[in-house]
Amino acid sequence: MRRVWGSCVAAACLALVVLAACNSGGGGAPKREPADLGKEIAETYLKMIDEVGVAMAATPDPAALHPQVDALKTKYIDAFVVLGRQRQALAPTDREKCDNVAQTRMRQVSTDILDAMDELAASCKETDAELAQHFAELRRLTRYASFDQLKTQLPDEAARLGIK
Repeated sequence: MRRVWGSCVAAACLALVVLAACNSGGGGAPKREPADLGKEIAETYLKMIDEVGVAMAATPDPAALHPQVDALKTKYIDAFVVLGRQRQALAPTDREKCDNVAQTRMRQVSTDILDAMDELAASCKETDAELAQHFAELRRLTRYASFDQLKTQLPDEAARLGIK
């Protein structure tokens, strides 16, 4: 009897694992509500811009700011790729809904911070072209959450991240 019960428990556990894998898109990113995911993408972008603003206010010197911006860029690329995997698990019409919510919410971005980024990028373009380029890239970092866009615009970067 114990052997039969043990087999039943093992079969039930296996069935739950298979069911969970099917519900999560084969073990990949979890399925999300499009509006919730769009909101999270936008909130991540707004948080990133705020963090850049704080860094610029604390360290206006481009040489001292450069490593902080590099770290923020890496941190948020990683975050957007995770969100992008979740977005990729959505049906195409749901991706569109997700994108619409994200775009609408991202309009709440602080234009003061964006203007300050542009001013600093322009002022350091001659002395630190890489930092100036990072500021431009930060504005478009949400493309890391849109794999089709990333593959089209930055195919080497998509390949580096294993996005096919």
